[in-house]
Amino acid sequence: MAADAAKFQQIIWNLLKNAIKFTPEEGEIAISSLNPSPEVLTISMRDTGIGMDPEVMQRIFDPFEQGNRSLERRFGGLGLGLAISKSLAQAHGGTLTAKSDGRDRGSTFLLSMQTVSPAETLTAPVRTRGETSRQGLKILLVDDHQDTCAALEKLLVRRGYLVAATHNMRSAMEAAVRNKFDLLISDVALPDGTGMELMMQLRAISNIPGIAISGFGNNGDIERSLQAGFSEHLIKPVRLDTLQAAIEQALQGAAIS
Repeated sequence: MAADAAKFQQIIWNLLKNAIKFTPEEGEIAISSLNPSPEVLTISMRDTGIGMDPEVMQRIFDPFEQGNRSLERRFGGLGLGLAISKSLAQAHGGTLTAKSDGRDRGSTFLLSMQTVSPAETLTAPVRTRGETSRQGLKILLVDDHQDTCAALEKLLVRRGYLVAATHNMRSAMEAAVRNKFDLLISDVALPDGTGMELMMQLRAISNIPGIAISGFGNNGDIERSLQAGFSEHLIKPVRLDTLQAAIEQALQGAAIS
C-alpha cells in the first residue's frame, strides 16, 4: 500500500479513539484486515458500542457531527475525528464508510486503500491527491466563534493549505496587510462588521477570491455576499467536500478573471 505513514496512522488512531469513546467498558472492539482483491486492502474497526440510527449514518462524517445534542453533552469533543479521517482517506484515493444495525447495536467502520505491487514501490513516489498545485495555498480564515474557527483551520491544514485564522475584521485586515493570501473564507457576522464589508475592503487592495460562511442563508443574504465579491455562500455546518468544491471554484474563477 502506498500512503503517507503519519496520515495513515492518524486515520487508524482516529477510528480507534472513536470506537473507545462510544463503547462501554464491558464492550468489545475488534480490528481486522483483509484483501477483497489483490489491489485493495480493507481495514475493519468494529465495536459493540452505542451504534447509530439510520438518519445519523447519513451525516456521521460531517464536521462537528456527533449524532445529537445529548451525545455532545455526554461525550464532549467537536466531532472532527471522522471528518478528518475520511478526508485523509480520500486524499489517498481510498474510502471510509460506516455501517450500524441501529442504536445500541454497535458500529463498523471500513477503510479501503489501494495496494501497489513491489515493483511499483521501487519506481513510483508516494503522492496523495492533496499533493497538487493547490497544496501550500494561503487562506485567510475569519470566524469569531473560536471553536468553529479552530476546527475549520485544522481541517484545511490537513488538506495541505496554509491557514491564518483571525476572529474579526480588524485582525483580518492587519493580516492581509502583512501577507499575501490566495483566498478568503469568512463568516458573515463578525463582532466589528460583516464579512461583506471585509470582502469589499480586501477587494479594494487585491483581487482575492472569497467564500462566505454563515448560520443563515436566505436569497437576500446570498445575493449580498455575491455582490460583495464572494464566489460562494455556504451554510453552517459546512461539509468538507462542499467547502473543497467551493475552494476549487473560487480559485478557478479568480484565474479566469
